[in-house]
Amino acid sequence: MSSFSKTSQLQATSAVNSLLSNILPGSSKIKVRNEDQLTSRKKQKKSKAQLIDQNLKKRVELQERDVFKIKKKEKKQQKNKIKSRKVEHQQLDQLAKLEVLKKHKKEGTLTPREQEYLNKVIKLNTASAKSWELDDEEKEELKEIQKFILDKTTSSRDLKRKSKRRNKVKQFKEDIKQSTNNVSDHRYPGLTPGLAPVGLSDEEESSEEDDNGEDY
Repeated sequence: MSSFSKTSQLQATSAVNSLLSNILPGSSKIKVRNEDQLTSRKKQKKSKAQLIDQNLKKRVELQERDVFKIKKKEKKQQKNKIKSRKVEHQQLDQLAKLEVLKKHKKEGTLTPREQEYLNKVIKLNTASAKSWELDDEEKEELKEIQKFILDKTTSSRDLKRKSKRRNKVKQFKEDIKQSTNNVSDHRYPGLTPGLAPVGLSDEEESSEEDDNGEDY
């Protein structure tokens, strides 16, 4: 039926075009409507619509992916801020404790437990500084804390050593002074140097007078 219709349509169109050519020479011919071309055009329009729809979907997916990346980045930054604040708080707390320990070191009242804590902090900071999980900035901060601890303990040791040296020098001077005060005249035991027994000068004067009398 469809084939017959197309054939009839072609014949009728040809007859009309022939008649028009005779009556109106040079007039444009009537074109037969081609269903295949219409179908092809519809397919092209449909494919373009599909492409537009696909592009829109891809754009939405990319936007959602970008939003996810942004949220993930913001979450990571927030986590790093919390971690940084926690580390800073721990460092401040540790520095406050070290100041107390420094005072105890200087006063000589450092307990064995406090000394053990100092040693533990030094070992912990040394191990943390060698860890690959820390970034360069955190490692540098830990090195500064370690240096601070070492400087404080070293300065305390130096002060203690200097104090011992001063005490030894002071004791040595006191011993010399004491021994000097206890030294006696070797001719007269029990007397301080430079002093003679009472009456010694009278005996010496009388002997000198006798000698002078004999000379006369």
